[in-house]
Amino acid sequence: MAISRGGVMFFADHAAAFRNVARALRPGGRLVFVCPQPASPDIEESRALGLLAGLLGAQGAAPSPDHTDARAAMASLSDPAHIRRSLAAYTDVTVTSLPVETYWGRDPADAVDFLLSRTPDRVVPRVTRKALEDTLSPYAGGRGVRMEARVWLVTATRPS
Repeated sequence: MAISRGGVMFFADHAAAFRNVARALRPGGRLVFVCPQPASPDIEESRALGLLAGLLGAQGAAPSPDHTDARAAMASLSDPAHIRRSLAAYTDVTVTSLPVETYWGRDPADAVDFLLSRTPDRVVPRVTRKALEDTLSPYAGGRGVRMEARVWLVTATRPS
């Protein structure tokens, strides 16, 4: 069995990478992975990330090319038709929508630190940092900052 919890979307060539994984599996072996669904305005994580992007964009700093590339990669397997095409070497391909709760940090300040760690060269003024923390505060509780999101749970079988 091959399992990925959010890494396969970073493959440069999904079909080629999944063919390589299939070669590593025995006949009848299983592939299982999760990847993000497209952003939806009715999902907590999408709404919060949209607000955060607006606050950071209001600073006037363009995202770094690495940050832009990472965002594109995160969405690279968001289309179920593309997932199925990429898994042409497999049988019994299923793509199931799954609600999940994402963890961003112990508290809003920790969650902002995590968010800003994606662009370590960015300097954020104190007022913007406070606004970011305020945006995440509604999602903070006894188990940290958590938000509803949706992922695809994908399963497939290497042919015998």
